[in-house]
Amino acid sequence: MTLSRLTGLLTQAGDWTACFGNDGSEHRWRELLAQAAGVQARLCERGGERWALNLNDTYCFTAALLGCLAAGRTPVLAPAPMLGSAAERLALDGVIEPEAGTTQAPQRLVWEEVEPISAPLDAIDPLASLVLFTSGSTGVPKEVGRRVRNLEAELTALETLWGESLRGCRVFSTVSHRHVYGLLFRVLWPLLERRPFAAFDLDYPEQLLGAAGAGNTLVSSPALLKRVSHLPRASGQWRAIFSSGGMLAGEAVTDATRVLGVCPTQILGSTETSGVAWRSQSPGFRALPGVEARLAADDLLEVRSEFSGADGWVPLGDHVRFNADGSFDLLGRADQVVKIEDKRVSLTEIERCLLEHAWVKEAAAVALEDGARQSIGVAVELTDAGRAALKEHGRAALAAALKTAVRGRVDPVAVPRVFRFPDAMPVDAQGKRQLAKLKELFARKR
Repeated sequence: MTLSRLTGLLTQAGDWTACFGNDGSEHRWRELLAQAAGVQARLCERGGERWALNLNDTYCFTAALLGCLAAGRTPVLAPAPMLGSAAERLALDGVIEPEAGTTQAPQRLVWEEVEPISAPLDAIDPLASLVLFTSGSTGVPKEVGRRVRNLEAELTALETLWGESLRGCRVFSTVSHRHVYGLLFRVLWPLLERRPFAAFDLDYPEQLLGAAGAGNTLVSSPALLKRVSHLPRASGQWRAIFSSGGMLAGEAVTDATRVLGVCPTQILGSTETSGVAWRSQSPGFRALPGVEARLAADDLLEVRSEFSGADGWVPLGDHVRFNADGSFDLLGRADQVVKIEDKRVSLTEIERCLLEHAWVKEAAAVALEDGARQSIGVAVELTDAGRAALKEHGRAALAAALKTAVRGRVDPVAVPRVFRFPDAMPVDAQGKRQLAKLKELFARKR
């Protein structure tokens, strides 16, 4: 049987720092293996295949993941809210969680009761499965399967592109290890290449400054990178920054580069496809090594790679335009085209018009229906100039000015009727907009 790269890592001699805590503590590689072996032993005493890993500490999660795979079980990486409210729909056989956890599952392995042992871990089958979930940004999170060999193929591509430039780095993160992007970039990639990774999350822009970033790698969503504009120039000196989960463009890229010392590398992908393409200084995306990309019907992007686990082409739902050099530009989401009064309206085009205005930092357009008529609403996160204008002129005047900016550039039915001005755009931990929460803004009168 072909061995997985994870199995090769498990059998390597030597010891090194695998993970570090917010208090300066470190977990060594042999310590991680012993903890994983303890998980394997406990799971082998029990039945069941699907075990949810409800662990927020990334060190504990990593040990549980390795132990679960070595025991021949299927790790289920469900978002915490699903485990709290919809665990019965996940068909779980068990859950590994802290004593304070309350997941409803047939079996429960309490993390504090798992003792490390010195026994070696069994081989991890490259065909072993994991269960991931989509973000649920436009609906209920959907289950997506992946095999270890799919993950390892993508990790090889990442190391081919950026491995040499990351030599000697420590890895910090703002994103969850329960999501495919976080699983790959903050856990498995550092693990395979012996780069120490943080057991904790960075939550605030100020944490990106100073010694933490000096010469290290940041795995982030756009959400935090869009909140650094108020910080001093070059106050963070990261060697590399990766961003995924949504687009980072224009002013946000400029601000992040100015403050954090390096232009973010953006990763395009989805839970269904895993990583697809990347861009940094240039506006166009380039396919990751091993990924084929093509234009399908309606100018939609389709991709094929070993990363996804699918046999054929997988649609992304993004309108794209290919360039002569093989790169492609994103033109907006297919699900961003809606019908308003029987006319097709591009929400992306409305947002693009508004983003050209000096008052608009970010815009999110949504289709509204009150039972009598359909219309467009837009949530606008304001720039400093926009907030000053809001304070001086008020909401009505600000909304009127933004309507004027759009009028004449889109169909009359597409001119937004309602504006909301939240302090920050409602997004999930990966930086993806939450449609339900956006619409809640318009359910209120202001």
